[in-house]
Amino acid sequence: MVLDELVLHNFGVYGGRQSVTLTPTHPNRPIILFGGLNGGGKTTLLDALQLCLFGTSARCSNRNGLAYNDYLKKCIHRDADSREAAIELAFRHIVDGEEQQFRIHRSWKVTDAGCRERFHVLRDGQLDKLATEHWAEHVEEFIPARIAHLFLFDGEKIEGYAELDSAPALIATAVQNLLGLDIVERLATDLSVLERRKRSESSSPAESKVDDDLQHKIDALNHSRQQLLRDKSSATNLLDRRERELAAIEERFRREGGNIFEQRTDLERSSAAYEQQLAAARRELREIAAGSAPLLLVPDLLGSVVSRDRDEETSRRHRDASAVVAEEYDAILTLPALKEAPQPLKRKIRAAFKKRLEQRASLATQPVCLDLHPDARSLLAGLVSSELELANEQLKSAIDHEQNVSASLAHTQSVLASSPSYDAIADIASARDTAHAEIARLRQEQDTRERELSRLDRELAQLREREARMAEARAREQFASDDTQRVLAHSAKVRRTLAKFREAVVERHVSRIEKLVLESFHQLIRKRNLIGGIRIDPKTFALDLRDGSNNPTTPDRLSAGERQLLAIAILWGLGKASGRPLPTVIDTPLGRLDSVHRAHLVKRYFPQASHQVLLLSTDEEITGPYYDALRQSVGRTYHLRFDEQQNRTVIEPGYLDKEQDNVH
Repeated sequence: MVLDELVLHNFGVYGGRQSVTLTPTHPNRPIILFGGLNGGGKTTLLDALQLCLFGTSARCSNRNGLAYNDYLKKCIHRDADSREAAIELAFRHIVDGEEQQFRIHRSWKVTDAGCRERFHVLRDGQLDKLATEHWAEHVEEFIPARIAHLFLFDGEKIEGYAELDSAPALIATAVQNLLGLDIVERLATDLSVLERRKRSESSSPAESKVDDDLQHKIDALNHSRQQLLRDKSSATNLLDRRERELAAIEERFRREGGNIFEQRTDLERSSAAYEQQLAAARRELREIAAGSAPLLLVPDLLGSVVSRDRDEETSRRHRDASAVVAEEYDAILTLPALKEAPQPLKRKIRAAFKKRLEQRASLATQPVCLDLHPDARSLLAGLVSSELELANEQLKSAIDHEQNVSASLAHTQSVLASSPSYDAIADIASARDTAHAEIARLRQEQDTRERELSRLDRELAQLREREARMAEARAREQFASDDTQRVLAHSAKVRRTLAKFREAVVERHVSRIEKLVLESFHQLIRKRNLIGGIRIDPKTFALDLRDGSNNPTTPDRLSAGERQLLAIAILWGLGKASGRPLPTVIDTPLGRLDSVHRAHLVKRYFPQASHQVLLLSTDEEITGPYYDALRQSVGRTYHLRFDEQQNRTVIEPGYLDKEQDNVH
C-alpha cells in the first residue's frame, strides 16, 4: 500500500482546502518529512489519516470519549466560512496481483438537523458502490484497524509499550490480530456466554402426573356438565309434551272461532274503512255520470250525426265550387278569341261547360238539416275521438273499485256476524294463554342451560388445552434438558480444543516474533549486550527480558530513551511479523531520546521502517546533523507553518530551515 495524496478541507487547524503529495520519489527515498512547531498540526495529520480510513473506529488523539458526530463537529476549522469539513486520501494497493488506484472521500456538514456525514470510494477513477457501502469490512484488506497502531503511532506515547504492565496487552492484541486469534478468543468467549445462559435456562423435568388441582377442576366441570345434560334432556321431553298440548288447544281455539274473536277489533276497523271507501266510490260514480258518460248510451246516434255533418259539409263545398266555376265559364265564353270562333265550336264549348256544371250540381243536392257551427263541430269531434273513451275507462275503473269495496265490506260484515262472544271462548282462551306462558318459561330455562353448557365447554377446553400444554412442556423440558447437556458437553470440549489450538498457534509463531523484536532492538540500541534475549509468554504474553548473560532484567533498568527504543523495536518487530507492506506514520519520532539514540533511530530505523515513512517532527527533533543523516532517504519535505493573520496552518514545500533543504 502506498499513500499518494492527502487533501484537507477546513479540518482542525488546516483552514481552507490544502493538498499534500505523499508519493515517495524513489524506492531509496521512502521518507516524507513534515516539520512544524508544537501545535502546528502534526498530530492533526495523523488523526486525519486515521479518521479518513476508519471513520467511527479511528483512534484519534483528541476524541476523549466524544460521540462520533460531536467529534466531527469539533474537527471543523473554527474560522471556516461554512460549518463543513472534508478529508480525502488517495493511495495504491495491489489487489489480485494488479495495482489499483483508490481515492476515499469523507466529508461532513453541520445543519440544524445535526451533523451529516458523506463518504464514497473511487476505484481507478470510478465510483465503487460496494466498497462505499461496506468500507468498514473493505479497509481490513488494506490496513486492518486492529493492527493500525503498529504503523500509525505517536512517538511520545509509545514508551509505555515497553513497561511490563503495558507490553503484554499490546503484544497480546498484536499477536492475536496478526494470527487471527482474536476470532478464536471471541468464539471461546461466546461459548462461555452460551454455557452460562444454558445453565441458567436449564431446569429439572416437570413431574409426570397432571397437577391435582387441575384434574380436580376438570372432573368437577365434567360432573356439572353431565348433570346439566340430563336436566336438559328431561326439560326437552317436557317441552315437547307442552307444545303438543298447545297445538291441540290452538286447534280447538280456532274451531271455536277464537281467531276471529281476536281479530274482531281489526275487523270492525276494516268494516268502517270499507264503508268510507264505498261512499267515496259512489260519489266518484255520480261525478262521472254528471259529465259526458251518459252519451256512451247512444254511440250510433253520435256516429250518424258526425256522418250527416260530414255529408252536409261536402254538399256545401260543391255548391260553392259550382257557383265559382259557372262564373269562370261565363268569363271564358266572353273572351275575344272565342267571339271570333265559329258558331258550331261555340255551341260545343257551351254544351261541354253545361254538362260539367250539371254534374257538379248533382253532388250538391244534399239538404241541410244540422248546419253545425264550426265550434260545435270541433266539440263533437273531440267528444267522439277522446273524451268518450276516457269517460268509459274512468267509469269502468270506478265501477270495479265500487264492486271490490262492496264485496270486501260484505265479507268483513259476514265474518263479524260469525264471531263468537267472549263468554263462549273464555275457558279455551285462558288455557291457551297458560300453555303459552309455560312453554315460554321452559324455553327460557333451556336457553339458560345452553349458555351454561357453552360456558362449561369453554372452561373444559381451556383446562384441557392447559393440560396438553403442560404435557407438551414436560416433553420439551426433557428434550431441552437433554439438548442443554449435549450443548454444554460439546461447548466445553470445543473451548478446550480452541485453547489448545491457540496455545499451539502462539507457540509456533511467538519465537519468530521474539526474534524479530530482538533484531529490531539490536538495530536501534548502541549497547549490543544490554538485552541479550526477549521471551514472550505464550499464555499471558508477558515480556521477559534477559541481559547479555541471560539473566532476567526489567524495563525499569533501562533509561527512558532505551525504553522508548524497546517500544519502537516491539512495534517494528510486530510490523515485520504482520507481513503487510504498509506505510508507517510516526508523530514526534525522536521524543525524549538522547543524541546517540536519536542517531541510531535516524540512521537505522526510519529509512528501513517501511517502503513509505511519514515523519512528523518538531523543530527540536530532526534538525542539524540528524537531518543531514536522514537527507539521503528523504524524498519530500513539508513545512507546517501557522499563519497568525489567517489563523490557520499552511502546508508548504520545504522543511523548517529551507536553506538547508536540498531535497527535490
